[in-house]
Amino acid sequence: MNIQALLSEKVSQALIAAGAPADCEPQVRQSAKVQFGDYQANGVMAVAKKLGMPPATAR
Repeated sequence: MNIQALLSEKVSQALIAAGAPADCEPQVRQSAKVQFGDYQANGVMAVAKKLGMPPATAR
């Protein structure tokens, strides 16, 4: 398993633990801007909004 797949699995598990549907698939990819880290997980804020969570708690 590569690091991107591992991160995707972990983010998915965290989203499910927070109440997201079991079929949620976070989009983990290499970060476009290196100053923000090596990888980014897109869609987390959108899932938080659907769950009625404040966006700041989804970070």
